[in-house]
Amino acid sequence: MRARHAMKKPEKINLVPIMDAVFIFIFFLLMSAQFVNVYEIGSSVPMVREVREDKVKKDPLNLVIEVFPNEVIVKKGKDGVKVGSYSDTEWPKLRSVLADLKSKHPDERVAMLRPQGKVAFHRLVKVIDHAKENPGTKSKMFEEIVFDGKGSL
Repeated sequence: MRARHAMKKPEKINLVPIMDAVFIFIFFLLMSAQFVNVYEIGSSVPMVREVREDKVKKDPLNLVIEVFPNEVIVKKGKDGVKVGSYSDTEWPKLRSVLADLKSKHPDERVAMLRPQGKVAFHRLVKVIDHAKENPGTKSKMFEEIVFDGKGSL
């Protein structure tokens, strides 16, 4: 007589060890993540415009404001002619020079901000505030602030 082979039921997979490993892995990822405070600078998004073929009669201002850890240098023109250098105690003088440049070039709206080295965030914000608006006359100066990547970091 032949022995009958009994039908064996397939064994169920034990998922408990896999679930334990995934659970521990999730906590490991959460604890190893870096939580960083992100600061936001209120600046406008770069705009795309069509360029007209009209010849520009006046040279553009090409205002560049270089921000160092302890001074601010203002340059203008295609060649980057230095207008002035200002320390931390000369903020009103910086604002008056920017207002003077704006009065000579009323159509200019763009100022290029070029941080040099490791510049504190509050210093950049202060320079942006001085370039955007003249609080004495409540007039807008350079409304579009563009960050330049040519600065040394």
